Amino acid sequence: MKFVILSIFSSLATSQASPVGPNECKILATDASWPAPSVWRQAMPEVEKVAVKGEKKRPNMRLDATSVNEVTAAVKFAAESNIRLSILNSGHDFHGRNDAPNGLAIVTTGLKGIRVLSKFTPTAKGAGSVNATTKTNVIPPQSDQAYVTFGAGYSTQQLNNELAKSNLFTLGAAHSEVSVAGGWGQTAGHAPLSPKYGLGADQPVEYKVVTADGELKIANAVSNPDLFWALRGGGGGTYGVVVEATIKAYPSPKVSISSFFINATDHTDKKSMYKAAAYIHSQFPEWSDKGLASYYYLYPDGMYLFSMNSGEIEGVKEWHDQNWKPVMEKMGDMPGMNKSTITYTSTSFPNFKTFYDAVFGMIDGPMPGMDRKKPGRRAIRNSDEFARVRSFFKRHGPGEANTATQSKGIAPMDSWLLGAEHLKSDKFAQVLEDAMPKMEDGQMRGQLVGGGKVMSLGNDTSVVPAWRRTYSHIILVGFGQPDSGPFRAHAPDMGAYANEASYLTPGYKEAFWGSHYERLSKIKKQYDPQHLFWVTPGVDAEAWSVQPDGRLCRSTNAPNQVSKAKEIAPKSDNPNFVNQKTEDETRGTPFPWQWTPQGNILLVPKVWAPPPLNSKVASQKRFRHLGL
Repeated sequence: MKFVILSIFSSLATSQASPVGPNECKILATDASWPAPSVWRQAMPEVEKVAVKGEKKRPNMRLDATSVNEVTAAVKFAAESNIRLSILNSGHDFHGRNDAPNGLAIVTTGLKGIRVLSKFTPTAKGAGSVNATTKTNVIPPQSDQAYVTFGAGYSTQQLNNELAKSNLFTLGAAHSEVSVAGGWGQTAGHAPLSPKYGLGADQPVEYKVVTADGELKIANAVSNPDLFWALRGGGGGTYGVVVEATIKAYPSPKVSISSFFINATDHTDKKSMYKAAAYIHSQFPEWSDKGLASYYYLYPDGMYLFSMNSGEIEGVKEWHDQNWKPVMEKMGDMPGMNKSTITYTSTSFPNFKTFYDAVFGMIDGPMPGMDRKKPGRRAIRNSDEFARVRSFFKRHGPGEANTATQSKGIAPMDSWLLGAEHLKSDKFAQVLEDAMPKMEDGQMRGQLVGGGKVMSLGNDTSVVPAWRRTYSHIILVGFGQPDSGPFRAHAPDMGAYANEASYLTPGYKEAFWGSHYERLSKIKKQYDPQHLFWVTPGVDAEAWSVQPDGRLCRSTNAPNQVSKAKEIAPKSDNPNFVNQKTEDETRGTPFPWQWTPQGNILLVPKVWAPPPLNSKVASQKRFRHLGL
């Protein structure tokens, strides 16, 4: 698979601009101009040479920064030495933009410190700084909104662990290890409660960022407002190194969840499921407007959907039960659906933290019997079943906690954003069928995370405008490179979430940034005229081109011969690809995962493996209902 994708990239070379000369290229460790070890140490005492293990290539040098001064020194050194610079936070980027085969990597996971604020007013001076010695304070209960200033190294789990002491929470990814201040929120950042609270990019009220000149800048509504705008949607690793953020925090709500599963009656029937799935999609706008969010998995003959909501009324299980009953009855009566396989369960949590810990969270401490070198997930209510719930939603990342942060590499996938008119279309069942990846373990991973506050907030951000008309974000995965062409044709006026899209998305500038691209490009040139920070896909990615030896050289200003509608992002210098044989987060997981209630706890089904693909009974057994 890796070689197939690489060959695709190679075939695109004709659309890439050519280099202008050796003096306009980044230096490599084999060049005479590469700084001596003593020079590195003098500039950055904590810098380390990277010991590469395995087949993946990494930057030559790595700085695990623990202070802003270390970051500023590293940025200045990379600029002065003409060295390839990459920025790595929690390591969660499907495009591998946080990694490079040479140069220097600045790792920001060591930037710590939290201060909770009851009020925030933007100033040119910025919020009071924090560092690793800052002790998290506790503030009185808030009736509306609070704020939190924190170092960029905090994950969603770590940040919410601290906020819970003040009965607050903030948005983060549906995977606890993802950094809140990294590329997640800097691109858009969808979250489990986005319909109620907006996108990740809607939460920051201030960033502190080290720009290409090596200076620390305050970015908020009154200080560098253009940079602040660009940092809320323009993409991570593009405008500088974010070292600190101040974002909104909210009173912790009650949260309720439910899960729903159904099979087709005839498991050789690969059509009926799409009509049933189209019906569910047609209900999404109304559900989202009520605050409901869902993560769902669609297969050619089965569907699993996990939903959540929050609030005094919506945050109790009875709300789900009342709203889901008519949907399940309708689904079970649709042609080709097996009503006997419908499985539904629901439960409630008293606050955000208990919900997040149980469903998405990474909690320190190994489970009994696990290798203590790789900390696992603490059992909830004396059961390891919630650990399996979390593993179900863990889609990407460097691995368990307390291990060195690394990027996994480029992951083949595709996606598209869809609005109400697209989901309610009479043609949508056929669109779903056409878009389903025709490959091993091909599936759709849908996310009802739009609507509600996602649509009403964020007019002052640079998030692709299509997000503000989106209800469902559908990702295509499988063993291979999926293509969302049928979705693009069905909704040509929409776009894609750049963090979870295909590297080969045609018209990527319009798809990922829409009408904001030109302004983002101007701001990029203003704050980084030499394009020290380079990612692809990214704003002004065409500034550099990759040479056969992996070196980056400045591109000429020769006009691109490909139309904007067909233009794809420049080739990356990162040669690392996710291993689809071992990473099911990008190739799909076998189906189904059956759920049953036991008391008040939600249990994940037994892990099930399908029969061999060449088995005569494979098609009969693959989606058989599994009772527990």
